[in-house]
Amino acid sequence: GLETTLVEIGEDEGQALLAGLIARSEAPSLAHFVRGMVGMDRAAAQAAFAGFLTDESLSGRQIRFVEMIIDQLTARGVMEASALYEAPFSNLHAGGPDSLFGGKENVIEGIFEALEGVQSGLITGAL
Repeated sequence: GLETTLVEIGEDEGQALLAGLIARSEAPSLAHFVRGMVGMDRAAAQAAFAGFLTDESLSGRQIRFVEMIIDQLTARGVMEASALYEAPFSNLHAGGPDSLFGGKENVIEGIFEALEGVQSGLITGAL
């Protein structure tokens, strides 16, 4: 794996290579870099948003929006909240999540908090 490769090329060169890769990826940390490479476990992503998936007050489009977040996290590992206002999310509703979840401010706030929780987990070292 990565650790073996870094050991084989030497500690100093390995650290320089890894630092260069992280810098080029614009990842803020090693955890973000790794998560971006391998994605997030689908079960973990679903658990982070489970309350929304089972919320019977949400419409099919709103549930699909949450499922798309899970898909993105599974594929890419991380995502900024600002991405919710861009494609493919904006394809569901041009007005973004605020309009899609109009009248349900607590839901959209919860979605942003869940995304922040995923990011915070990386900062504290949980992959």
